[in-house]
Parts: sequence; structure tokens; C-alpha cells
Amino acid sequence: MRTLANLAAMAAILLSAACTGGSELANAQSASLGAVAKVAIAQRKAQRTAPQLPTITRPMLDSLGAPSLEVVAAKNNQTAYLIPSAERSGDGIVVWRTAANSQVILRDGVLIGTKGLGNDLASVEASPALNAVRNRANGFGERVMYFRNDVNGINPMSLSCEIRNLGPETLEIVGRSFPTTRMQEDCSTASGQISNHYWVDRNNGTVWKSRQWAGPEHGYFDMRLLKK
Repeated sequence: MRTLANLAAMAAILLSAACTGGSELANAQSASLGAVAKVAIAQRKAQRTAPQLPTITRPMLDSLGAPSLEVVAAKNNQTAYLIPSAERSGDGIVVWRTAANSQVILRDGVLIGTKGLGNDLASVEASPALNAVRNRANGFGERVMYFRNDVNGINPMSLSCEIRNLGPETLEIVGRSFPTTRMQEDCSTASGQISNHYWVDRNNGTVWKSRQWAGPEHGYFDMRLLKK
């Protein structure tokens, strides 16, 4: 069973070989991610020799030819870096992937699925959260999460949720500041409670940062949109 712990931290962003051959996006990725590859090697060496890891910088991010998403699995403190492999502008769905083809699927910044991690989040019905995040407004309603199990079946989980606008907050991500509204989604079920958090750009609705529950197997994912 694979989790984010199996993904190479910085190397996971290197997807140029998996992109459509000859496309402008693939060429841009190949040209701009060499510096990140060097950091990936340095980071793996640092993990073996010292606790201090290389730091992502804004110039490095500015040089990238593709958007980048950082995902930290809070359960084991493992980090992966992903770039988009598919985007559906009509419904706000973006499929983010690693070099190992593990995927995190977001809809307007709200987590709606994973692939390749084991016991994946197959899908989510989260209309109340989506509406609240899009409008930066309070809301409530049911969230239904569907998890794959070990026998190729699906286990549904229903949660009763309330979403609150916690007010404005200036968010900094690697040297850049964003005027955001912080939203909190508190959900309860028979087995316990979870809380999701979203930092939503007050100007364009981009979710720059979030902490979202991916299920009992993987726990919370802390996500930052490093480059849009």
C-alpha cells in the first residue's frame, strides 16, 4: 500500500517525461525544472546526513514552467510536490500528479479525490463547502465521502458540516503575500469530528492554502499552491 511517504519529496515535481510529447507545456517544464532536480538530489542527501533540508525559494518557483502544489501528509510529515496533468475549467477540477502518477484532485481548491495512494478517496459530495469557499460565506450541510477499500469496494461516510467565515488574514507563501479570507469547515459523524481550513484569495477566489481531511487512512493533507 502506497502513501505520500513513498513519494520522493522534490523529485515528485519532475513530470516532463510523462507529459504530452512536443507540447509547449512539456517543453517549458523540461527547460525550467532542472534547478528543482538538483534540489531534490540535495534534499535526499540531507535526509540521510542532516536534519536541515534545502529550502524552496521564490526565484526557483518563478523559474518553473508549470504551476506547483505542495502536499504535506500531516500523519507522517512527508512532503510531495505536484504539477497539474489535467484541468477542466468549466467545473474547476484540477488533477495534480506526481512523477509516480499518484494524484490529488481538487475542485476550486476543495479536495474531492486521490489516486495511487491506497484506500483512496474515490469522490466527495461537498456542495456546501464548495459554495461557502467560492462565496466566502457561512454555510452548512452534508458532506459525503466515498473511500475505496481493500476488496475493490466503496465505503461511504456521511458528515454533518458547518462552514464559517473567520475573517481576513494575510497569508505568506515563500516570499509572497496574499489577502485571504480564512474559512473553517467543522464536520461530525458517528465516529468523530474533523475540521477543514481554507485560505481563499479575497480578490479572485483562489485557495492558496488549505488543511483538508483525506480520510482515516491518510489523515490531513496540508496543501499550499506554490505557483498558480
